[in-house]
Amino acid sequence: MREKIITILIFFIVVASSFYFGFHRLENFSGVDEPYWSYGRVPGFWNAVKTMNWKKTNISDKPGVPLAIVSGAGLPFIGANPKDYKVFRYSPKTPEQLQKIRDIYFRLRLPVFLFTLAMLPVFYFLIKKLLGRNIARFSLLFIGLSPVLLGISLIINSDAMLWILTALSTLGLFVFLKEGERKYLVLSGFFLGLSVITKYVANILFVYFFLIFLLEYIFHAHRKVPIAKYLKQSFVNYAIVLATAVATAFVFFPATWVNLHALLNATIGNKVFSSTWPLFVGLIGLFALDIFAARARFSKIIFDFFVKYKNVIAGALAALFLFFSLFVFLHVWAHLKIFDLQAIIASPKGIGKGEILQKFTGAISADLYSLLFSVSPLILLLVLFSVGNIFRKKDPKRDTITAVYILIFIFLYYLGSTVNEVVTTVRYQIMVYPLVFVLAAIGVHQFLEIEKVKKNMALPAAFAVAVIVLLASLYFVKPHFLAYASEILPKNFVVNLKGMGEGSIEAADYLNSLPGAHEMKIWSDKGAVCEAFIGKCFIDFKRQVFEQNKIDYFVISTDRRSRSLKRTSILDENVDIKKLYRSNDYVFNAIIANNPNDFVRVYQASEFLIKKDDNRED
Repeated sequence: MREKIITILIFFIVVASSFYFGFHRLENFSGVDEPYWSYGRVPGFWNAVKTMNWKKTNISDKPGVPLAIVSGAGLPFIGANPKDYKVFRYSPKTPEQLQKIRDIYFRLRLPVFLFTLAMLPVFYFLIKKLLGRNIARFSLLFIGLSPVLLGISLIINSDAMLWILTALSTLGLFVFLKEGERKYLVLSGFFLGLSVITKYVANILFVYFFLIFLLEYIFHAHRKVPIAKYLKQSFVNYAIVLATAVATAFVFFPATWVNLHALLNATIGNKVFSSTWPLFVGLIGLFALDIFAARARFSKIIFDFFVKYKNVIAGALAALFLFFSLFVFLHVWAHLKIFDLQAIIASPKGIGKGEILQKFTGAISADLYSLLFSVSPLILLLVLFSVGNIFRKKDPKRDTITAVYILIFIFLYYLGSTVNEVVTTVRYQIMVYPLVFVLAAIGVHQFLEIEKVKKNMALPAAFAVAVIVLLASLYFVKPHFLAYASEILPKNFVVNLKGMGEGSIEAADYLNSLPGAHEMKIWSDKGAVCEAFIGKCFIDFKRQVFEQNKIDYFVISTDRRSRSLKRTSILDENVDIKKLYRSNDYVFNAIIANNPNDFVRVYQASEFLIKKDDNRED
């Protein structure tokens, strides 16, 4: 009974905290990218379903179908067609129209938020089945009280669903490998199918799962079953995951009913997976030939070698993670300047071609920087402890094996992103976070199992410490949860340089409070400000904007600085944009996540507009 009360109390703390910190922000936020979903994709999907125009349910290149399904639950409560309000994004609007826009976002965000909370018991159940009750409890706390995951759950974006579905798919597979029950294999395939029609990047799990089936023999199954039998069964199991995922994608993605190419593009035909398909076919063919023609003689030699050195493999992965972590820490705290990590993150899709080793090292370091400093220092310490503990396990149990599998996922994800010349910012690697929190929960469990610790720290005290530390992070960063940066990160560093609109509504509210705001014209470096502002707003880098309009105010932000300065040649005849981003003569300053270097500022335009006479030669 006592154990049940503790678990119920943890659920209550997580849910209550989510409502306390998040509910108000469902309405009071203006985000980037969300208008694509609120005005077009979500109502467009359900209108296509209503008219049975199945082809039109292919609403995006994401494709974002589960998001449209869940978010669309709010449509009947809006009382208007959201598309009718799209015209007001950059145009003047009345206070009543502005309030209606905020109401639309609230109604469409709320189902996504509630879905996130509803999935927490599924997380708990799978992790408990895999690693035990206490690791499941700590995982629940770490996932449920994460500022980043709370922040992503409060916006209409495919990433808000992606981290849930991919993590549950992965955990389902892990549970199957431990328990051997096919229902978990099917569950994994079901969530995988939903994942790939949420965002195509989830196709990396097809590659990852294939690798995990092979690694499971090396780290565990070699004790119980011959290699030939294991490989035969693993290929069948992998086919079940694949078939279940494809079937799920087909059922929930109506566009595939009339166009099978859309189904292939979402699953095994996607470019993320298709490039490795020849490798899979080749490996399966070689293993099949060896099994049936040589009685798995060669497979046994290969796998016996890896079994013999499994601890070396695990240790090498742990050492690599710790090395890159140290490399990142030295950049932050010892002012090592091999790479400009923030510059890399500011242009995540522009890492260039460069020297291959340098490119990969810089990109992975930037990826890890974003991860390590967007979680609580407590989580960071536990992750490092869990990874370091891999060295001590000569005969790894399920918790250590799971830690190794999570490390493999992190590196595979970073490697795949780098190959595609993309750096994974906080949002781009949202799939990684729930698994990292499981890794941290493994760490705290292992720490509490140390004899001296067990004697001096009761389990309830450990839960209490975790709750206090994590709630403190949420409290001090509110309402900019997605912009959270570790308390140990120096303030001259910013983690999330590709924000989702944090600070925009505060800047707009300031401008709306000024006399004559409805008649004002402003220029902003992000559209999220425009939608929350009642006057005329521009975001274009076009000369005619400044030549044909009297701009009253500029609104600029830290996370758009890099993009704006790359386009100064377009504006330099009309705006001193460099001076604007350097100036401290602002009239309003919204500080993001308590970091004075992360902001949204409002400036009077007259100070930065260039008079034409100034450009004439004497």
